[in-house]
Amino acid sequence: MRHAALPDPSVEADRRALLGSLSAVADVSSAVADALDHLGGGAVIGADLLPPLRRGQRICGPAVTLRYRRLPGELAENRDANVGARLGDRDLYATAQQGDVAVFDCPYPADTAVMGAISARWAQLAGLAGCIVGGAVRDSVSIADSGLPVWSSARVPRAARFRFVTESIGEPVRLAGNLVHPGDIVVADDDGVCIVPSGTLLDVVKICVEADRIEHELLGILTGSDSIDDLMGKLRQRPLTEFDR
Repeated sequence: MRHAALPDPSVEADRRALLGSLSAVADVSSAVADALDHLGGGAVIGADLLPPLRRGQRICGPAVTLRYRRLPGELAENRDANVGARLGDRDLYATAQQGDVAVFDCPYPADTAVMGAISARWAQLAGLAGCIVGGAVRDSVSIADSGLPVWSSARVPRAARFRFVTESIGEPVRLAGNLVHPGDIVVADDDGVCIVPSGTLLDVVKICVEADRIEHELLGILTGSDSIDDLMGKLRQRPLTEFDR
């Protein structure tokens, strides 16, 4: 069975190479959550708070960030004043690099959608790995069908135009109460979302790759055992590690 591996030492500091190694880890959000625990904790957000629009997708990439704030006044007043006519998603995508993950910080409650089918297509053209929306999206079927991986805290038909305005792009944001800095690594799959501080990426990848190797070894032993007694006999012949499940 194949498992994840660290990149060649000559390119160990290359973030993209490290992300490639991390992407190959099975059940990646669970592996990263364990690594963050080992290193003293980190942001781990369950799929109950940020579910994916489409199951079976995963992303690992650096965060690019956008924060919205809610406009005062009624929608008609804001439309007449032309306030909030243009959201900041396209400006965010213009700053992104191939493989980045867009992180949206939206006002509570999540009753207004900041992303729809057109925004998703724009993100794809910009080369984003995916989007994490700490708020609502709409056109959810169209977004899911597009293939762009998106996680969001809500879905609602109402658009944010003339209701929200961009507060910042490229500044720290909050995601389900957790601080996310631009450049932090966002890892997400069906189980949830993890935020890896950029300075700990190498340590996280090393832990995840070793844990993945041991897990594949254990799964091989399990698959090759024909009874619990047989399994226990084989396990007694190998030393336990802190990564054993």
